[in-house]
Amino acid sequence: MKINRGILPSGRIGLAVSGGSDSVALAFLLTKGGKKRNAAKRFVILHVDHGLRKESKEEYRFVRSLAKRLGIPFKGTHAKVERNSGESLEMAARRVRLAFFEKCTIAMKLDAIATGHHMDDVAETFLMRIKRASGPEGLAGIKETSHVGAIRFVRPLLGCRDSELKDYLRKYGEEWREDASNGDLSIERNKVRHKIVPYLEKTLDKNLVEHLYRICGFLSKSALERKSDD
Repeated sequence: MKINRGILPSGRIGLAVSGGSDSVALAFLLTKGGKKRNAAKRFVILHVDHGLRKESKEEYRFVRSLAKRLGIPFKGTHAKVERNSGESLEMAARRVRLAFFEKCTIAMKLDAIATGHHMDDVAETFLMRIKRASGPEGLAGIKETSHVGAIRFVRPLLGCRDSELKDYLRKYGEEWREDASNGDLSIERNKVRHKIVPYLEKTLDKNLVEHLYRICGFLSKSALERKSDD
């Protein structure tokens, strides 16, 4: 697996762990191998229970238990998601999540928050943004580093496939939690993930995800070069 540890700051990092395979793999990959005491000083696991599904409280307990097992501090919240006018439920949940992350960033003096986004997420986002006729920067999609308010996000697993992360966890007998809503095909990303990508891999390009990831890298580099020329 290609993990980009070079984008990680030397200071304290929050690990956004939902309980899914990607974020659980993130927690293990970034904390495994170092001295337990040092990992406890450098990392803190962050978790948001959005309260939108009956499984969410169990997922909260699972992530809290994972943090304890890894010897990493845990900071979680039981949120109440209420939609503003014109907001989708997904947008409202993201707003609540970002508010929690920003609060943690300031209170805990975090240098960054790491997420478990991976190569499949990059490819799916690219395909979704084609529909919106996004320009080059928009099509570049998910970047290794970005800022939202006071939060610096880092995504060291973008070079990894979702299947690789799951295989890694299985190899060491580790569990994760599946969000039942991931199978809801009325949600655009799920439709792209479960229908469109497999169809294109079968009929057009078996290495579609890897190739789209490379294209996004070219677009992102081009966008940075244009900004530096301005």
